[in-house]
Amino acid sequence: MDEKIGLRDGRTAEVSFLSEKDSTGELLEFINSLVEEDACILYDKKFTLEQEEKWKAGRLEEFKEKQGYMLVARVDGRLAANSGCTRGRFREDENVCLGIAVAAPYRGLGLGEALLRLNIETSGEFFGKPPRNTYLSVFATNRPAYALYKKIGFGEFAVFPKWIRHRGEYVDHVFLKL
Repeated sequence: MDEKIGLRDGRTAEVSFLSEKDSTGELLEFINSLVEEDACILYDKKFTLEQEEKWKAGRLEEFKEKQGYMLVARVDGRLAANSGCTRGRFREDENVCLGIAVAAPYRGLGLGEALLRLNIETSGEFFGKPPRNTYLSVFATNRPAYALYKKIGFGEFAVFPKWIRHRGEYVDHVFLKL
């Protein structure tokens, strides 16, 4: 896959499947920047290069086995976002969990929405048929992400109250599906 996404500021994001050629160091820098920012992600500790190498190897193995994929988006040659789908296991194998992370400088440019829509379109082709359910989760305090998911058509199906510790308080973990 090689897709181009036009951004609101006139730049273009180049999107492809994660591959061996993607720099593990760049992936590490990306996730650790989100951890350092204390973004609305589950990770709260920076990763080591060894941990990131294992993560990348796991995603590439999932891709090979048709159990999941990761899209990477670059703007001006820099990793701006990643987003992927993972198929459920065993009796949940018709359901797909979608995830997305966008680096701070690239938020509000339409990249997240375009990646989500591309993922929804790609998942049916990748897994051989459209998923029965496509779902994701969000911190209740992440209002921009929540609004985007609702705009795309996701609806709440579960809320785990006061579930996630973030910035010194416990916040709801909200699950949404298409």
